[in-house]
Amino acid sequence: MIWLGIDGALGAFSAAVVDSTGAFAPRTATASGNDALERGLSLVDDVLAGLGVDALGAIAVGTGPGGFTGLRIALSYAKGLAFAANLPLAGVSSYDALTPTSSRGTHVTFVHGRAGIACARLRVLRADGAWAEHIACGPYLALVETLLPVVPVDAHLLAYGNAAGAATAFGERCETVISTQDETVVPALAIVRFAIASGTLGSAHVPRADYGEAHYAERAP
Repeated sequence: MIWLGIDGALGAFSAAVVDSTGAFAPRTATASGNDALERGLSLVDDVLAGLGVDALGAIAVGTGPGGFTGLRIALSYAKGLAFAANLPLAGVSSYDALTPTSSRGTHVTFVHGRAGIACARLRVLRADGAWAEHIACGPYLALVETLLPVVPVDAHLLAYGNAAGAATAFGERCETVISTQDETVVPALAIVRFAIASGTLGSAHVPRADYGEAHYAERAP
């Protein structure tokens, strides 16, 4: 199945096309700066060159947290295309896009906002094999104060995402932090890969923005 991925939360607007059977290499395109509004749809056209929307089997879109304006634009594009083409639409959080699916140890994933501010999801592996999740947003030191108390004392805490500054703040209080940032993967491509790996497809009504507020997902739709 051919997937289209769209993301505007994790930096510049990006698009990706992936054939889950591996029939062709992934195609990616990234806008420069903040021109997602002007060039977003043209980037989608670029990655779909020679295919067209009719060739798609599904769309995946990043649902944040992340950049407010880019996130809304990406969601609008993705939902519009999904409705028009009658395609399933999978929503993928920025945390999942930035965290390797192979990660099984205690880890924290950072999504940066404005200078000095970040959102973080801490996952601690429980004895039953399930994740205990803790999410916090705010200044780096505030994240440390909120999340560090639930980090196991003997844990090797892996740090994913743009961990500069935030990981440093953790490192000053927890000697087991290991930063493993990977800046080479285009966000839209990471979104598609996670959607394919998870094997779940939602409806076009499901994805909604988490604008970086830790309590947003708990609000009534």
